[in-house]
Amino acid sequence: MALLEFQVDEIFSIEEGLKVLREEIERNSSIELVNIPLNLIREWRPLLQGKKVTLYNNLVDGLPADIQDLGREVFTSVKMKGTIYGRVVEKGEIFLKHKIYNIWYDDKEILNIGGITYRRCVKCIQSMHRDILLEDQMDVLNIMTLYDAERGTEAILKAVEKSSRVRIVNLPKILVKKVVVQLDADDIKIICAQRSDEARKVANQYNAKVSGSLLNVYSMYKGKKVKSGGIALDESFFSVDYLEDEIYSILGIEWPRCPSCMTDFYELGWRAATKVR
Repeated sequence: MALLEFQVDEIFSIEEGLKVLREEIERNSSIELVNIPLNLIREWRPLLQGKKVTLYNNLVDGLPADIQDLGREVFTSVKMKGTIYGRVVEKGEIFLKHKIYNIWYDDKEILNIGGITYRRCVKCIQSMHRDILLEDQMDVLNIMTLYDAERGTEAILKAVEKSSRVRIVNLPKILVKKVVVQLDADDIKIICAQRSDEARKVANQYNAKVSGSLLNVYSMYKGKKVKSGGIALDESFFSVDYLEDEIYSILGIEWPRCPSCMTDFYELGWRAATKVR
């Protein structure tokens, strides 16, 4: 059994994601809805009634009357956006006590539903986004990009070239092999997910540990349990969902606080990795 085992996030099929959202709304007594499509809020109306609901929106004329009466309306000038497979689209967020759910959508359909379950991230993101929304700190809030494997790998390699600090944990060996070629930072620490030729080469050249089976950080990808790895750089953080050499998705977050915060998570893994002999 792994010494450290926990789930960090999840990506759903659209059908399963909508089902999970209904269940979570029904289960929770306090809910914050940020830039959620109005048709979804109307669909959830029976579930939201009688709960503590906060509705963030940037509609100049405000929310329709049939939605306003569900809870407290908060106007913000900040536009919520996300980037998915090269497209900038609308992004909504649902804040619950220990989880965040993200909905990427355009004017025609829902494009993706995901969740963040790592509590440290949940608490930080909720606090940060509330401050930005309430204080109108920017015109557009778009710090999250969902990539396919090819574009995500390219984004990681470009970011690695520019970064003076690199923290890598549990990336698939196919990606480690590409990343180490780009490394030119002064401050590098790497935890390899498994023993391999790549891991041995990295350990010989850099400040590295091999975690073996001690770390089992995982995600759920459309109902499948997959491994989750991450790389924290100066101004960005990437999480990678994969099994063996198949990468399912790469999520990039560009916000100064995220790499710093994830360094703490990394150090937890580093301490566990030192126990491997």
